[in-house]
Amino acid sequence: MGVPASGKIDKTSLHNHKQASVGSFRILGSMFTLYRQLNKQEQYLNNYLPLLLTPIIPGDFQTFFAPHFKRTTKYWQLSLNLVCDNLYQLTGQTLQLHEQQRIILLSVFGPLFDDLFDDRILNHDQITSLVTQPETYVPINPTDRFVKAIYLELLRLTPRRQQFMEVLQEVTRWQQASLKQLNDSITEEELYQITYNKSYFAVLLYCAVLDHYPNQEILDMLYPIAGLMQLTNDAFDVYKDVHHGVYTLPNLYRNFDKLQQRFMAEVALINHILWQLPYPARAKQTYGITIHSLFAMGWMALEQLQEVTAGISTLDQLKAMSRKALVCDMDTAAQKVKWLRHIKRLTNYRADIEPSIREL
Repeated sequence: MGVPASGKIDKTSLHNHKQASVGSFRILGSMFTLYRQLNKQEQYLNNYLPLLLTPIIPGDFQTFFAPHFKRTTKYWQLSLNLVCDNLYQLTGQTLQLHEQQRIILLSVFGPLFDDLFDDRILNHDQITSLVTQPETYVPINPTDRFVKAIYLELLRLTPRRQQFMEVLQEVTRWQQASLKQLNDSITEEELYQITYNKSYFAVLLYCAVLDHYPNQEILDMLYPIAGLMQLTNDAFDVYKDVHHGVYTLPNLYRNFDKLQQRFMAEVALINHILWQLPYPARAKQTYGITIHSLFAMGWMALEQLQEVTAGISTLDQLKAMSRKALVCDMDTAAQKVKWLRHIKRLTNYRADIEPSIREL
């Protein structure tokens, strides 16, 4: 299963890029709609999750529910709004109830599966056995028991069982590789590979539970999208990661000029691919606004990190910085206005006519 090339743009082809401009009112309306959806979704999941999981993990649901609900909600809302429903709206499809059920199950599965690696619950051979032979795998603790039960249910429900298992094997491969992030000797290039591929195959796992799998053009677009999703997450998690000994591009190398150049090259590539797709202009605008609403926050976090770490030369100095300095606060009115402006700029960004975003 190959990985699309990313970050390289044919600048000559961009001159034929008929990208329709998106205005401020359109972006404001889209963000208001998304905000209302997120509030409704959290309440819906709170009511629906017990009904969904109790038959799958009878007797164990309450053990799971309280500590994992917040993470499950985050996974679900990101996967639903940025990946699954966003793709379907772009391509003119409508998510069916059985697809939504699979997306929720996968959102329960995802963070628990991550724990197998992050908390060293299982070793590599045990995880490989669970992923490749789930029916015969014998759990050794509550977490892998939950993971096995939900995994088997997903395999029963998904329309492409073999593809789902193959993608999960790639997720496993890159999750295992991400353990290198616990060592500060990891190279910058290794971090880029892990950052992008870990996120890309996690996104493909959600695509694998849909009735309609993306075509190659969309898969090419999803690779840089996944990379920027993880970069955004890492930019917001610098304080947490540096205190947990997890090394990422923003906290270890702090090469923010390079990161921002890569970031904008990916934005241009995403927009270029998006506007070559054979879908209505309004659908492409909506798709772009939605994904760039996340990336605009990532850009703001990188800008803040570049400013506050200007005099920082060691990890110990970084670790001594306050949470307020390292975490980008999105709750103030000024930050929200700035965020909306960045969404507009990223959504309309073209590398051939906008070489720099710093004028904002």
